[in-house]
Amino acid sequence: MERLVESFDDLNSAFDDQLNRARAHTQSDSDAVSIDLDTGKDNKKIDFAKLAETFYNEQRQRIIEIQNPHISSLPNDFLYHIGYASTDDLVSLFSDVKYVFTGGSSGRMQKFANSLKEAAGVKLPTGAQLADLSTTDRYSLFKVGPVLSVSHGMGMPSISILLHEITKLLAYAGATGVSMVRMGTSGGVGVEPGSVVVTTTAVNGSLEPFQRCTILGEEVKRTSEFNDDLGDLIASCWDEDTPIVRGKTMSTDDFYEGQGRLDGAICDYVGKNKMDFLMKAHKGGVRNIEMESLQFASFTHRLGIPAAMVAVALLNRLEGDQVPASAETLSEYSARPQRLLASFLKKSIPYHSK
Repeated sequence: MERLVESFDDLNSAFDDQLNRARAHTQSDSDAVSIDLDTGKDNKKIDFAKLAETFYNEQRQRIIEIQNPHISSLPNDFLYHIGYASTDDLVSLFSDVKYVFTGGSSGRMQKFANSLKEAAGVKLPTGAQLADLSTTDRYSLFKVGPVLSVSHGMGMPSISILLHEITKLLAYAGATGVSMVRMGTSGGVGVEPGSVVVTTTAVNGSLEPFQRCTILGEEVKRTSEFNDDLGDLIASCWDEDTPIVRGKTMSTDDFYEGQGRLDGAICDYVGKNKMDFLMKAHKGGVRNIEMESLQFASFTHRLGIPAAMVAVALLNRLEGDQVPASAETLSEYSARPQRLLASFLKKSIPYHSK
């Protein structure tokens, strides 16, 4: 038995050695760049009450305007991926919605929804639990008072489908004054791991502040800016010691080559190419990288829906490609955007009734 234990220990030691060598291979010390990290110390100071009063006075009665003249001719609009139709009684179900919070995984959004009950002033009967209101297995949808907590999957195609259908659902329901916020995880660029980044503008993989869409064979450019006031309101609610940073987010079409990683199955560039590009992005104001914000920003900006993006940085990409933190640390990092948004919700909900 002792020999067996020793053999397992040897295996674990060998695995650790291989893992460390792999990490060293994907990011050599000579590739890493040391710069002054952005800690958010230069963020502008916000008077929450004053800004919230102005923001919600402007937004309170704003309706969602669908910019599609063909919709009105449909006898019934089937929202296939979330399991509703325009002929359902959407008014009684969703007309009171004021916030849509969305994130990648169903489990994360269910956990977030449960954490919002106190912030939203919702008390469920003893023994009752929040139900998933989506009738398909593609997305999850939870409602907590005036809040929808919705999963969007991974990548821009997936979040695009969700945005089209959830926006039409709320338009049919007659919801007014709706704001949307995406939360998630990201790779930081020149920020400390665990920092929370509230995005100002999403940029594409070429660092341009718009999304390039191909529609009927033609390229269409759509601006990808977020609502500054909403972002400032959210950022001002952070009361923890961890840095909160305002900056641009680079949104890419994939996780590996599009983000300049050296650890994918295909890589036709070297570490210097990667670092030159990441430094160029950092100099241009990019503070994190993910795969959904460009679609989210361009969609909401086109429809005039106030939107914000909040993501925690799991690592600093100027120091490596793989995530070295423990599962416990990553779990705590991932909870930070949720705590920030719960705090924001608790402070902002009263302004809808003024």
